[in-house]
Amino acid sequence: MSSTTSRVPSLSGWAMFAAIWLIIAGSFNVVEGITAIHKGNYVVNEFLFSSQDFWGWVLLIFGILQLVAGFMVFSGNPSGNMLGICVAAFALFIWFFFLFVAPIGALIALVINGIVIYGLSLGSNTEF
Repeated sequence: MSSTTSRVPSLSGWAMFAAIWLIIAGSFNVVEGITAIHKGNYVVNEFLFSSQDFWGWVLLIFGILQLVAGFMVFSGNPSGNMLGICVAAFALFIWFFFLFVAPIGALIALVINGIVIYGLSLGSNTEF
């Protein structure tokens, strides 16, 4: 009998935080996107590109990308780290523009997305 050892990647604490945060933020963005798409026909507002449906689809796709990145990081896939960094960098860029509209919320989002980028750039504890 031969025993095979499987290499289960172990995440650092920072990578674990980043993966959890990506899944939480992705879940919120998916729900918010679905809600915006559903309510887009009932709410009459002036948005950029004049449609709440458009922003609902953007949030939905962005949330799905965050969820995929979070689960890929949990599974130990190195591509998940890169996807998570890209998604967090995009969120960092977008939240910067909300700095004067909602300063406290934007600062919290900027800090958390910076920590996510830091945690994902550290990677896992295993060497590939």
